[in-house]
Amino acid sequence: MVSYFNENTPDIVLRSLFTKFDSDGSGTLTKNETSNFLINDLGFDNETAEECLLIHDNDGSGTMSYEEFTTWLHSGEGTRQFDDASTYYKIHAAVKMFKKYDTDGKDSLDVSKFRKVLEDMNEDAIDAEKAIKALDTDGNGVISFPEFLKWLHWV
Repeated sequence: MVSYFNENTPDIVLRSLFTKFDSDGSGTLTKNETSNFLINDLGFDNETAEECLLIHDNDGSGTMSYEEFTTWLHSGEGTRQFDDASTYYKIHAAVKMFKKYDTDGKDSLDVSKFRKVLEDMNEDAIDAEKAIKALDTDGNGVISFPEFLKWLHWV
């Protein structure tokens, strides 16, 4: 397997790789484009590819921006989250839980959806708006999967 996971990987290599999979030229990788990269270049299966996109889609847009792409590849993190069985199990369970509440498939939870999460976990749902403000690190008004995962404290 080719390793792009290195802080010293030149930007021109990452830009070329990103462009190769950005087939519609939008400047972001859609779910399908990201899956093509993860499956064809990294050998992921479909389910793991989808989970990987959720983890690295920091703004909950359902796409991977070039910034999100390079941040992940330069982090040195690589595929460790998926290589360790215990960590992968927790991520898989968190994805399943997140998707249960992401009823519109937008890869994010708004106040009403997060309120339902809190209610189902027997937490005080009255302050769902305050909780979202505290968890919403990019200020877009919704909880992305990475923000949700941090809130769970499972990994």
